[in-house]
Amino acid sequence: MANPDIGLLKQTIQLKGMPHSIAVEEGDGIGEDMENKGFQISSIVDGMTLLLKPSMSFSASKNIDRVGNQEDIKVFTNIASEAFGYNIYPSSLSGLIGENRTTLFIGRYKDNYVSCGILFLDSNKDSGLHMIGTRKGFRGLGLGKTMTEHLLYQATKNKSEQVHLVASKLGSPIYNKLGFQNRGYLKSYVI
Repeated sequence: MANPDIGLLKQTIQLKGMPHSIAVEEGDGIGEDMENKGFQISSIVDGMTLLLKPSMSFSASKNIDRVGNQEDIKVFTNIASEAFGYNIYPSSLSGLIGENRTTLFIGRYKDNYVSCGILFLDSNKDSGLHMIGTRKGFRGLGLGKTMTEHLLYQATKNKSEQVHLVASKLGSPIYNKLGFQNRGYLKSYVI
């Protein structure tokens, strides 16, 4: 976004013409302007990238299933809502079923679905990993790492050369161990 009118942005949000949360890349100067107009930082996440090399090997998990219908979407959104601490509605993801470039997955632990993740393939054949989460009572069992490796396996099948994601402070160390490098930060602002 080149030289946005932050005052107009604020007014449009207040009139409910846009979502109330805006993410900007750290260091682009927009964030400081937003803070001066009354926006507040709501979160900061790491923007991370993994350059896939032929020597890298990832495994598909037999405990992870592709989301293929509306019931699976409900399972996915229940897991994600608990994992991230805010409501995610089935209607916001149902259009992704059967979409060519986006695949949703749910992971089992002892016959219960407890983890989720999304793989997106962009027009450059880069992959994006999204909404990797685990129900609170099942954290610390390596299920997030298993989901991430499953998504990376899928990315290699798509012949992606790069994989991108945004990571919370909790997730960042997991992704670092898998070889992801921090490429900067995204700050979300609310008014």
